[in-house]
Amino acid sequence: MNNLHTIESIWYSRSQLLRIILWPLNLFFLFLVKLKRLLYTCNILSSHRFSKPVIVIGNITIGGTGKTPFINQLVRVLAQDGIKAGIVSRGYQAAIKNHPHQVDRSSTAIDVGDEAYMQYVDLNQKSRLSIPMIIDPDRSQAINYLIEKNDVDIVISDDGLQHYQMQRDIEILLVDGERQFGNRLILPFGPLREPVSRTKTVDLVIQNGETKSPFSDFNVYLKPCKLVQLMTGKEVSLEEFSNEKVIAIAGIGNPDRFFNSLKNICTVENKKAFPDHYDFKYKDFVEFQNDTIVMTEKDASKCFTFADENWYYLKVEMNFEHALSERLLSMIKNVIKHK
Repeated sequence: MNNLHTIESIWYSRSQLLRIILWPLNLFFLFLVKLKRLLYTCNILSSHRFSKPVIVIGNITIGGTGKTPFINQLVRVLAQDGIKAGIVSRGYQAAIKNHPHQVDRSSTAIDVGDEAYMQYVDLNQKSRLSIPMIIDPDRSQAINYLIEKNDVDIVISDDGLQHYQMQRDIEILLVDGERQFGNRLILPFGPLREPVSRTKTVDLVIQNGETKSPFSDFNVYLKPCKLVQLMTGKEVSLEEFSNEKVIAIAGIGNPDRFFNSLKNICTVENKKAFPDHYDFKYKDFVEFQNDTIVMTEKDASKCFTFADENWYYLKVEMNFEHALSERLLSMIKNVIKHK
């Protein structure tokens, strides 16, 4: 965890001198990234096209940008308009290795990965939208399986912007409004999977956060709405927690976003960040066993089986402004019509 913190401090450093020193080393990796995309663009490397339109929700940085809540809200917007969507996901750190695999009610966060599990539960068990979700590291295989086994109008790929074997009809790029592109260098010298110029080739750039920037078309915001007790599922209003002193736990791409949100709700006495997608065990919480613990919903998905009564997760929602919903619907209806 200390090594991760050191690496991120370099990636998000504002030191121009450090960036100048790393820039020549960065050129080789930048060349490889651009070469890969060029080979697919020129059809030198083959890619797969599908019978249903595909929309990719991705990013060009390492770490969380809000893809999961964005996709959840997009699915709701589509459902309200009668458009049937299905989701494909890599299923990062999923225990199940028999792919493709359709997530169902018997699935756990260990089985299918924390993000896929949380998304399935939110859309199907809580919202009752009956959205099919397939996990498979081979996204093309996942899409073909989804289309073959389910009645969908459009396929949403959770991440996969750089998975060029999978042809797509719409690309939406999400950007973290707080950290944005860091030092703007390519991995491993910076947080970028692709150069910032990639923002000019996608269909929409959506920034998660208040900051205004010249490259974004729309802004979205994560809004805390309630706290939920892991052991019982009991919901607690934010106002009821205003006088609480808590320990904040996060194993996500940008833990500071969560910690800062929590500071506006209650008193954060201590905070502890774990690596993204961390596989929590009860021993990770022993030092805080007498404290009230608040974590993210994604982290909670792996803690339900051993949670104590003083453990809660913060439920957040992402709502779209009307103009964004209309723009998305217009784009998606157009590709469905012409597929």
